[in-house]
Amino acid sequence: MSGAGVQLFSIKGLKSGPTFLFNDQAEFGDVVAAAEEELSRANGFFRDSPVILHFGKRLVQKEDWERLKELLLREGLLPRYAVAALQPSRDILYKEGLPVRDSLSVPTPVPRPQETTTPKGNALYVRRNLRSGQKQTFEGDVVLVGDVNQGAEILAGGDVIVFGTIRGVVHAGYPDNTEAVVIALNLTPLQLRIGPIIARAEDNPRRSRRVQQPEMACVRDEQIMIFSHRGK
Repeated sequence: MSGAGVQLFSIKGLKSGPTFLFNDQAEFGDVVAAAEEELSRANGFFRDSPVILHFGKRLVQKEDWERLKELLLREGLLPRYAVAALQPSRDILYKEGLPVRDSLSVPTPVPRPQETTTPKGNALYVRRNLRSGQKQTFEGDVVLVGDVNQGAEILAGGDVIVFGTIRGVVHAGYPDNTEAVVIALNLTPLQLRIGPIIARAEDNPRRSRRVQQPEMACVRDEQIMIFSHRGK
């Protein structure tokens, strides 16, 4: 989330896990407010997830941590460890019971054991229409048989496939997976997001003309592009 053009809070899906990045220059109250707004929008997406807290070069005060901790507890988040560049910040966070690091450097990779398992399923199948005010959240792919009507929303960590019409809001690849795609039989969303990239209906007036054929939205050159989809 941002204020006055400044990114106050963002979430990155790194290999080490969801990482919360706090702007280290802005007033911390504004940063926490931005985090609260984003987590509210995520609608429990990260609940019970271990998360990494990245404070950058901020000089963290005890009261800063207590304010943030209250939000994390309320959202059911599990702090895994904190990253703080300044030693005084690490000292305070460590005293508060958090494992701390001075950077996000990835530990030396451990040789992989021989892979003997198949990838686990990570998709949600839903067979109903989403009406205004309804929101479907899932950490993996979402397959919906029905329509996403205006005022409804899908928030997915992976792809979103809709056997119907998208008129509402769809966010695939949340929070930062730009490899995700959105496929629908009729793609006329009010707002479409893939990872951090946003496209709105007014960005492409052509979308207001109903295109009665399957289409796929994906990210190309940091923009959301829409193509006819005929499968492989």
